[in-house]
Amino acid sequence: MKQDASDGNRNTEALAGRPAGAFAAQAAAVATPRPEAAVAEALTPRPEAAAQAALGRRTARPAGQAGRRLMAALTACLMLVCLVAGGLAHTTRGAYAADTEMRGVWVPTVLSLNYPSKATTDPDALKEDALRILDNAKALGFNAVFFQVRPTSDALYRSSIFPWSKYLTGTQGLAPEGQFDPLAFITQAAHERGLQLHAWLNPYRITSEAADNDKLAPGHPALAHPEWTVLHDSKMYWNPGEPGARQLISDGVREIVENYDVDGIHIDDYFYPGQDFNDAAAYAAYGGGLTLAEWRLANTEATVTDMHYITRSSGKNMVFGVSPVGIWANLGTSPLGSDTRGGEAYTQKYADTRGWVKRGALDYIAPQIYWNIGFDVAEYKTLVDWWSDVVAGTGVKLYIGQAAYRTGNPNRGSAWHGVSEIGRQLDYNRGKPDVDGYIMYTYNTFIENPELYSLMQGLNSVPASDALRPGGPDAPGGADGPAGGDEALPGQQGGADGQQGAAPAGGFSDIGGHWAAEYILKLAGDGVIRGYPDGSFMPDAMIKRADFVIMLTGLFGMLEEDGPDTTFIDMAPDAYYRKALGAAQAAGIVTGIGDNMFAPEENITRQDMMAIFYRALLINGGIAPGTQLNSLEAFTDRRDIAAYAAAPMAALVESGFVTGNDGMLEPGKPATRAETATMLCRFTQ
Repeated sequence: MKQDASDGNRNTEALAGRPAGAFAAQAAAVATPRPEAAVAEALTPRPEAAAQAALGRRTARPAGQAGRRLMAALTACLMLVCLVAGGLAHTTRGAYAADTEMRGVWVPTVLSLNYPSKATTDPDALKEDALRILDNAKALGFNAVFFQVRPTSDALYRSSIFPWSKYLTGTQGLAPEGQFDPLAFITQAAHERGLQLHAWLNPYRITSEAADNDKLAPGHPALAHPEWTVLHDSKMYWNPGEPGARQLISDGVREIVENYDVDGIHIDDYFYPGQDFNDAAAYAAYGGGLTLAEWRLANTEATVTDMHYITRSSGKNMVFGVSPVGIWANLGTSPLGSDTRGGEAYTQKYADTRGWVKRGALDYIAPQIYWNIGFDVAEYKTLVDWWSDVVAGTGVKLYIGQAAYRTGNPNRGSAWHGVSEIGRQLDYNRGKPDVDGYIMYTYNTFIENPELYSLMQGLNSVPASDALRPGGPDAPGGADGPAGGDEALPGQQGGADGQQGAAPAGGFSDIGGHWAAEYILKLAGDGVIRGYPDGSFMPDAMIKRADFVIMLTGLFGMLEEDGPDTTFIDMAPDAYYRKALGAAQAAGIVTGIGDNMFAPEENITRQDMMAIFYRALLINGGIAPGTQLNSLEAFTDRRDIAAYAAAPMAALVESGFVTGNDGMLEPGKPATRAETATMLCRFTQ
């Protein structure tokens, strides 16, 4: 799936510049030779009724055993679509209520990427890894974990069909000690923590590395039925055109559904791995009157609709969903496509992801929109808008698959520098009424990036039942309120009226015993800072540069309804912090980071916070200029302080606003909410 180490071709930047019609031409080259116009027509999706009628016309012609098989397969596929579209009696536990945001995270196990931390048969080590993941997921504010249980036709659960995964124990077919079952354990532990657990599997992949082709465990179904397999790009796949292979995949889903209390079945974007897939023999046997492209599309849909039917008819309140590539088809391929120029699910993977939504063949869709806002080839907002239009009125939920793994790019010119792009994307999602949540790839990204960990906690601090309100979470007055994850950071204005929130009457729920509790409560009582809607304050979470400026301008009474707008160019026209930055910039409190930019959504460092605070104090007469730098000599990390921040930090130390920690000032460390409250409180006193 998404950036598995075995599939490193997910960056759409590499697709830039390809002709808009190139994908239809490639598909035409694969299909049975036909006039180019006819091929283009075959690859242009038709209205559902017309498409079904066309399938009926084409399947009426085949004769003999191959034709009968094709007719049976397609008839079964269409019957399943009708059953699902008509709606079985079913109440889904796996899908949250309409007003509750899905907050999911993918935990890949292929190549042991996220689980386990090291392949082992030791059940205690496997349990420890699982609980660490679930505890962090809970702390991050996620409410669902998508756990990869069958990465390469091997299992992280007790299966009578597939062997134990080599990514679990180190050797395919080798079981964990003591009859330990990771899926049973993690499902129960997730539910104990109030988390959903979705079983994520890859239906077609048999091996992810060429070296594994001759290392399949004895009894592997691919050894029993090599005629159902295809070698593509040196790796093994099940052939979607083989009825026996599709039945095996369905049996594997049914085994999980019947034996485990999971909340859903989830598959990702690996369908046909390429247009040059060597399925000529199966096509000759089962293709009948369909073109190669139409036949492959029908095969993939048969797999999807069967999975949906299995979950819907289980009586266990499970859901089924798919996470395809973010582009169904480009506008250059189909008039129904998105205004993009990237790789397509329809012509390259033979996955009619739009049609599945329209025909009710799944409960939710989670397109992987792994590109940034403003990216020319595949623009994030363009694709969110397109998918929102696709799901509107269908009853199928839309969760956005998001590229957390791309954050932290060291290039300051990259949209993925720092972590702010994820925050901007969630802000946009939450303003779209047809977006029901997100799924982040991958779990380990948050563990490896403390800044992202802190951001995610802030983004998820608003209750999931409130996050789907158009205009952003907890946004008083609609679009005039904050439209972002840190909507309740200290000093942030509750909308255009500039009114501050207040601490709960009994104090905050999470500061008991905290070293900064006294300062936090003092500032909350003065109306300078406020907490989150659930009564918490999150004292150890980081604070954004823009939110710190909001706090300062509120503290010094600098905000005016008709005040100056900022000239910084790196923020949206409707950003909730524009007014505060305009006031601070006009007063000379903030000067930016160069190139007329401010990086408003990056976490602020301690030295930047002190430099800005020092300027605010100078302007408001709260500190005397001309401080000597010798007050920094007591700190062991004084040489780590940037030249621009040395005098401000020395002045704040000398004036008693800053005392350091264990003889250190930690100038480059992100500042926390508690540290900010402490410094401000010392000023008010």
